[in-house]
Amino acid sequence: MRKKNRKKRPEPAPHRFDHLASDAEIYTTAPSEDPLFDHSRTSAGPVHRTHRHQGASTEKMSGIDPRDKMAVIAILRLGFMILMLLIAFFLLWKGITIYEEKVWMDEVVAPEPSPVLQPLAVMESFDIRDDESREQFARRIQQWKETDRLVRSADGLLLRNIYDQATEQCQKALRINPAHRGALERLGRLYYAKGDHVESVNAYIRLLSVDPSDRDVQKMLLQSLAAFGDYDAVLHMTEWYFEQNEYDSEIQRYLAQAKYATADFAGAAAAYERVQRDFPKDMGSMEQQADAYMQTEQFAEALVVLGRLKELNHRNQAYYRKIAICNAQLRHGQETVRVLSRAVYLFDEGIIMGWIQDPQLDPVRQDRTFQMFAERLAGGEFRRLLDQMAEGVEAKQRVRVDVGPMLGMPGRGEARDIDLLKPRK
Repeated sequence: MRKKNRKKRPEPAPHRFDHLASDAEIYTTAPSEDPLFDHSRTSAGPVHRTHRHQGASTEKMSGIDPRDKMAVIAILRLGFMILMLLIAFFLLWKGITIYEEKVWMDEVVAPEPSPVLQPLAVMESFDIRDDESREQFARRIQQWKETDRLVRSADGLLLRNIYDQATEQCQKALRINPAHRGALERLGRLYYAKGDHVESVNAYIRLLSVDPSDRDVQKMLLQSLAAFGDYDAVLHMTEWYFEQNEYDSEIQRYLAQAKYATADFAGAAAAYERVQRDFPKDMGSMEQQADAYMQTEQFAEALVVLGRLKELNHRNQAYYRKIAICNAQLRHGQETVRVLSRAVYLFDEGIIMGWIQDPQLDPVRQDRTFQMFAERLAGGEFRRLLDQMAEGVEAKQRVRVDVGPMLGMPGRGEARDIDLLKPRK
């Protein structure tokens, strides 16, 4: 039985590691790698990663879900498509804008020039024997009649003070006949009254182109040039006027004004001197002449003109100040003080205090008379300030006395108040 049982017992299966040699290196040699955790090392020493650590990190990276990768790629593609759409939309909008500008530039019509600047249509040749020339001449006569009718209509509107419609009628006349004298004259006056001095100048220049010898038009052109402020043109115009015509006081006034505006003060003073002969009481020209003399440091001549101005208007503060400055520049200390004293009598002392601080009075600032005047004037200012302060203190004391208790006996003036407290019989 034992033999049978021994025979029936299954033999053990061959060992699965029998193919390995017993002297395998993995069992016979010491491990060549350091342990993962070596407690014998100090924490301060460097840590070297082994191949096993690198393999673990690679496994972590390769462990990303492919669906997440696809989602990220889809988001990037969508963002790129949106960016391309925005760029395409911007380029389309820019192209449409450029096309619209080009269409507008092609279709826009240049503004119509001013009727005053319309080109003159002149018949180059006329042959009475030519039928076409006679027809052209007949059309020209009809145009002249129409322009006369429009100008007469403008005159009727001017009588009723309808200036805008009168301007339109004259402009229509000039579109038909740019050299119509009546329309140009009326437009020149209308433009000047409206303050459109450029158009007024253009109208009068066109008139002078038609008839350069018209003195009235020359004067109106000078008036418009002066109003516009082109004083260089005024100088050229006045020179040309005096070459062609005799002396005129109005033209002389424009000449003096232009010289003063262009800083030719010596020439302006001489020109205003000629104006004063024709208009002795013209205060505007006298003021300009006095300023021109002061600019050229001719203070004695300026005093003469300022004296006449003060006689005509003795209440003008500017005249007294300029007279004081001229006397100070001439080192006339007593005259300076006399003028300032008169100004103190006529005007406020505070105004004269401001004048004294003017550097143009420095030439007489060391004069004893001027110093005494300044000290008196300043003393008056200080006394007035002290009086005001004293009045303020007294007012406060009166308020305190009125509010405080009355402990003393009433005075004579207060007896009637006591009687009010007595009982009535």
